[in-house]
Amino acid sequence: MYRVSKDAFPRQHPPQTALRARRGAVYLLGVVLLLLLAGCGRVQPADPAAPDGYVVTLAVDPAPPVMGEGAVIVTLHDAAGQPVDNAQLALEANMSHAGMTPVMANSASGKDGVYRVPLTWTMAGDWYVDVRFTLPDGQKITRRFPGQVLAQ
Repeated sequence: MYRVSKDAFPRQHPPQTALRARRGAVYLLGVVLLLLLAGCGRVQPADPAAPDGYVVTLAVDPAPPVMGEGAVIVTLHDAAGQPVDNAQLALEANMSHAGMTPVMANSASGKDGVYRVPLTWTMAGDWYVDVRFTLPDGQKITRRFPGQVLAQ
């Protein structure tokens, strides 16, 4: 019977450069995965300045908004800074995560470019409000506003 000593087949360790390369690859893979996961968030940024020249602002009452009854005040001004009246306004408020029913509201008129619309905030959390104006000439103006609704 033959006996084989431990030293007959010495264990070979990878060179240090190979270990460093492997560690670097694992680190890089981790960073890439974190960046991909961060990109999966549903944070809704405000639209950049629109090329249509219209200025649309949004305010809420009460401010900051809380769960329950409230109002959204939207203003509309043309490129010359003049208020725009007689536009049809449609609001769609959504939570930033999936699975919630949107809250819809409409207004058929505004005075001095100010449109006030009652809106019920159904839950606390991150929301975004899509504002859609249809002007008397048929032109459509759309903006998105993010916000947060607080619990009472």
